[in-house]
Amino acid sequence: MRILIVDDEPAMHDSYRRSFAPVAVATGLLDAMAAELFGDDDAAAPDETGPDFALTHCMQGLDAVAAVETALRDGDPFAVAFIDVRMPPGIDGKETAVRIRALDPNINLVIVTGYSDFSPVEISKAAGPADKIFYIAKPFEVAEVTQMASALAHRWQGDRELAEAREVLAAQVVQLQEQGHELAANESRAIHMANHDSLTEAPNRLAFRRALTDRARTDARFAVAMVDLDRFKLVNDTLGHLAGDELIRKICSVLQANVPAGGMVARLGGDEFGLMFDTPGIQAAEMDCTRVLKACSGTFKVLGNSVQGGASIGLIVTEAGESRDPTDLMRRADLALNDAKRDGRGVVRVFDESMDENIRLRRAIEGGPLASDCQGRTEPSLSADRGARSVRSGRVRGAAALEYRGSRAHFSRRVHPDRRGIEPHPRTGRLGAGRIAQGAGRVAGPICVGELFTASVPSPQFRRAAGRERAAGWDRSASRTDRDYRDRDFRRCRSRRRYALQAAPDGFSHRAG
Repeated sequence: MRILIVDDEPAMHDSYRRSFAPVAVATGLLDAMAAELFGDDDAAAPDETGPDFALTHCMQGLDAVAAVETALRDGDPFAVAFIDVRMPPGIDGKETAVRIRALDPNINLVIVTGYSDFSPVEISKAAGPADKIFYIAKPFEVAEVTQMASALAHRWQGDRELAEAREVLAAQVVQLQEQGHELAANESRAIHMANHDSLTEAPNRLAFRRALTDRARTDARFAVAMVDLDRFKLVNDTLGHLAGDELIRKICSVLQANVPAGGMVARLGGDEFGLMFDTPGIQAAEMDCTRVLKACSGTFKVLGNSVQGGASIGLIVTEAGESRDPTDLMRRADLALNDAKRDGRGVVRVFDESMDENIRLRRAIEGGPLASDCQGRTEPSLSADRGARSVRSGRVRGAAALEYRGSRAHFSRRVHPDRRGIEPHPRTGRLGAGRIAQGAGRVAGPICVGELFTASVPSPQFRRAAGRERAAGWDRSASRTDRDYRDRDFRRCRSRRRYALQAAPDGFSHRAG
């Protein structure tokens, strides 16, 4: 370790040299005899001395300042500086200490003087901090100087190691902060990706459901609307999926621009979007949806092609105090959307309870005895133990019972065991159990495709076919529908006799009439 000696008296420099000179510990006669008798070679080893010091001597304060500058520039600074106070004709010890402290804040300064023009407090204030400035009076003891030099040198070394450790720790803290910012950014990006659609950057189904749950907990009246694009598959099939994606983005922008203030637009999947907004009532919500529908019905430029847009909307308005289960709200809006699709598309349908009732009826028929095992009641005039059989397998498959009376084939109409009858569709008059059973995959064969209930006003094709039957003497007790007469296999059966022969299941006897 390096020590700087600053004094204008050469004798003092000699005293410092003697004080810090290495002390050789000679082995005495007694120690040599002990080593010879007991063979203890370690006893003759010299004692270790203190740290090895490299002294630099300066006669004036300016020389000492220059030496400190050089040491700092070379990267080998001084640990301790012993400074005399009075050093004529140059600057005094106080000024020397101030300049050295300005260059090296870590050096330990020891003021050595027999008489000073400045008090220790004044010097400490000028060349502090106080824990790095010390005092020794002249004349000094050798042990006093060496002990202070050793203690201050070790302290200086510890301070340097601590400063280096702090620098490393500060760098690690900065690195951890950068990693923390990166992790936060990645987390934010992951949350955004989990809650937003990658194609449109709009909220996805998860975010829509979460927002709907939060809104349902309030007392506000709001509307939920499901928007589905019309003829979107045609765009994909004719122009490609890239054009379809571009159309989805354009429609999403239109929805975001036309949704009521404070509303939310989410892409639920495919070509279906969800809207949620506050509304004063059903009429206002329907007007808002009509305006959105009109905006979506324009012509869009997609990859250089003009595409006619269009959409259907299902709407439900929920009041405070009503059941506001998010799943049920989305289901009801979907039912209204399906009703809008069935009515020709391009319209807004507000949910009413009849839509839910029709769905319950369909599910009851699809999973109940009417469409599964033919254990329901039949009309009293016909047999209940003969189910409609598949032409190929002869197994009971459908919801209509077939009875042969001579050469006449009859359909018996099933009645649900828990209901008085199946009412026709309120608008088309054709909500037949046979169609529902056929859609469920439980009806097969030419006999089993007949609907059990027909419209109050048959189609012209139906009336013409029925007229030909009556002219041929056919018995109209057999149930026929438009679908039967549109069926190619059924039309091939020109006579009732041929039809009965083809449709007769195994195990039924047939007698020519």
